[in-house]
Amino acid sequence: MVKVQKKSIKSKARPKGKNPKHVQQNGKAKSVTANGRAFHSRNGKVKKPASTQQLEKAYRRKIQTEESNRERVNHLLPIKIKGKGLVSRTAPKQVNAKSDGQQEIADDESSDTHVDNLQEVPKEQEIVTLAELLVKRDTEVRDKQFLIGSTCSAILENPEARIEHLGNLIDFTRDVNRDGSINFLAVRKTAMVSLVEVFKDIVPEYRIGIVDKEQQKLKKDTLARVNYENKLLTYYKQFLKRMETITDNYARMLRQSKKLSTDTRQLLETTVQCMCDLVLAHPYFNYTPNVVQVLVLMLNDAKESVRKTVHACFSTLFKTDTRLDLTHHTVRHINMLIKKKERHVFPEMVSCLKNLQIHRINLHEDTLLELKKQKMEKQKSYFINMSRKERKRKKKLQELEKDIFETKAEESKQVVRRKLTEISKLTFMIYFKILKCYPDSRVLSVTLEGLAKFAHTINIDFFADLVELLNNLLENAPLGYREQLHCIQTVFIILSGQGEVLNIDPARFYSHFYKNLLYVHAGKNHEDMETILKTLDIILFKRRRNVTYHRFVGFVKRLATLCLQVLPNGSLGLISLIRSSMNMNQQLDILLDTEAAVGSGKFDPFNEEPEFSNANCTALFEATCLTRHYHQTVRKMIMNVLKGADTVPISAGRTLTPGEFYTNYDCSEMVFNPEVPQPSKVKYARRNRSLLGLALVKSRFLKRCSPAPAATLPAANANGLLYDYFDEYVKNTQLSQ
Repeated sequence: MVKVQKKSIKSKARPKGKNPKHVQQNGKAKSVTANGRAFHSRNGKVKKPASTQQLEKAYRRKIQTEESNRERVNHLLPIKIKGKGLVSRTAPKQVNAKSDGQQEIADDESSDTHVDNLQEVPKEQEIVTLAELLVKRDTEVRDKQFLIGSTCSAILENPEARIEHLGNLIDFTRDVNRDGSINFLAVRKTAMVSLVEVFKDIVPEYRIGIVDKEQQKLKKDTLARVNYENKLLTYYKQFLKRMETITDNYARMLRQSKKLSTDTRQLLETTVQCMCDLVLAHPYFNYTPNVVQVLVLMLNDAKESVRKTVHACFSTLFKTDTRLDLTHHTVRHINMLIKKKERHVFPEMVSCLKNLQIHRINLHEDTLLELKKQKMEKQKSYFINMSRKERKRKKKLQELEKDIFETKAEESKQVVRRKLTEISKLTFMIYFKILKCYPDSRVLSVTLEGLAKFAHTINIDFFADLVELLNNLLENAPLGYREQLHCIQTVFIILSGQGEVLNIDPARFYSHFYKNLLYVHAGKNHEDMETILKTLDIILFKRRRNVTYHRFVGFVKRLATLCLQVLPNGSLGLISLIRSSMNMNQQLDILLDTEAAVGSGKFDPFNEEPEFSNANCTALFEATCLTRHYHQTVRKMIMNVLKGADTVPISAGRTLTPGEFYTNYDCSEMVFNPEVPQPSKVKYARRNRSLLGLALVKSRFLKRCSPAPAATLPAANANGLLYDYFDEYVKNTQLSQ
């Protein structure tokens, strides 16, 4: 620094003769130095040379900057670059925490003083209206939804290369964005539904296993596939965890009795629907049993829409599951939850079991095994006499059949039978536990309905105890008519199958069924007609040898009465039963004769015993009303019954069964089969309307006027029962005019 100052002093003491001189040549100014050189700029203008003082100031500034930065910069070894030579390098130093803290304190103090100075100057706040806020929100939601859609399409175009984009979609399902702002509900729901659709397409049908890449030597393509599957499984697990977090938060809020917002309920419904879609789309993929455990808990949720969604999912799963592993897992967890909750469960928890494939159990398996054993003995004797060449050929055929069976991906019959047996054990354990321990719970009706459907698969050793239990329920428990119908249906299904060998008198069940028939009408409980038709088919046809004549007549008369209070499809099913009964039992023709009577007594419709109602002393007078029914097919059916025709010319082909009549002619959707014809046009409609209007005016006028005494009636209308005040009013008005 001292040398620089001396140098600057010398430059100031330079003689004047050595300073640059200004000369003018050809009218242009030139800057000439001591050696005669002039400096010109690029645009032709003269540029003054930099003085020594300015150069010294620049050099001084550079040295001061280096000294100030020396504490923060480390000088590295120079490198040699072609064309540039040696180039020096520097790197910033790591400053200690203490010095950083001191510097931050100093910066904070300076910033505080600056803020204090700024606070003195008031700023006007920008006012945002509600409409602008809503427009901004809609714009943001629309932009994010568009981003989600474009991301999903990009993933589906090339899943292997763009699998990382799934992480961005999962971030959209969180309640808070990465920048700390709140995520909108519409964006979260859109992201969840979009992720489900993406996983439906890219998730494989098989279960992804764990591959040890360090111990196994893999090819390049195999390694790339393994990495892709691992990433896919990782993102799939993250998405499932996110949905499970939503359900856990909802359950915790219910336990704490907190008020649930509308957004929370909507988000839960979307989450449950997404879980159901994933289970149905890929039932054999990883983590599906874990998803089923969460859905079993949601099956007992207080919200009806959530229960219906899970119920529909499990019903479809039970119908379509071919391996039966996931079905067994689901039924086992339902059983555990019912044990835990006892009677505090909703009917959907038990009603979904009606869709199980228990009916696939072969009841004649022992007979088939015996026949198979005999066949194998014959093959053994034939195999002994075979030549060596024939044995080799048969062995190759067996190996080929085994390969074909593996390509079909089907379970063997023995494995399926074993799994169905375990599922049926769990199902009947649930049913019997409810019947014995919780007969007054709200799931009794659906339990009896499921028991009636699978009663034919129960072991015959339990038939007597089950019939006695159902009889106690009918006599002692406060059951509704629907529960009684299911009890009776279960008993007759048991007695019509393997239970025929049991010495059980079902007379008491006939009485219960006869008594409950008239509770069904065309209102809300008309759906029970299907149960009634199935039970009647068992009573009147499958067990017709055990039904006495008087009981048969009493049931036919009760069915004719029931036809008058149900919808057309129910009436058609009942008329079909009446027609079939009369065709099988010719003694029932006495009901079509209004003059003849068999035996003595009088028909008692209020008697609860069909045996003693004396129905043989009456006739089917209800058929007269049915001949004027508004449904034309009912009119045709009842007329054929009265005429004694065997079939009904409704459609080409065979005669329909009662169940088919009930299904095909269902008018619950306000559609008649066949369609009701349009009324024909009436001639002189305007004249008829005018005459009808005059008649109404006349009748209203007569009602307003009080009747006069008989003595004061004029002689002109003495023959009439009432005095015609309208004629008198018309005459008086004509006279006054």
